[in-house]
Amino acid sequence: MENDNESLTLLKQKVGRRMSEGLSPYGAWLDGTLLAAELGRVEVGFVVRPEMGNPIGLLHGGVTSGWMDEVMGMAVYSLGRPHFFTTVNLVVDYFASARVGQEVVVVAFVEKPGKSILHVRAELWNLERNRLLAKGQSNLLRLDLEMPKP
Repeated sequence: MENDNESLTLLKQKVGRRMSEGLSPYGAWLDGTLLAAELGRVEVGFVVRPEMGNPIGLLHGGVTSGWMDEVMGMAVYSLGRPHFFTTVNLVVDYFASARVGQEVVVVAFVEKPGKSILHVRAELWNLERNRLLAKGQSNLLRLDLEMPKP
């Protein structure tokens, strides 16, 4: 039940705040802003910082995949499951580039919430959300490690 989901409640309280205040050290470095959180769905805005670019000032593909992996993990976290899930694969298709200084949005949602394996998808959009820059999908496997309490 959504009302008993402490993870989702915590995410909803953090909407509008920077990820530098979150639980994930990698997420803190990425330093996005949580824009929306629903059961199985999360949106995070990012600014392409200079250290995230390649030599010609375009967003590095590894950062794109890192953003997607992090936001997909947040979408899984929103389910309030007691166990930790880890990425077992990540496939990203790149369609257009973003430049250093540009603002973008990653939207991630749990498409198939299985008991042991979850299938999650993500999309990277420009700020106006009229241009899809990349999309990705991942499967996550349940571990025998319990999630830390929020």
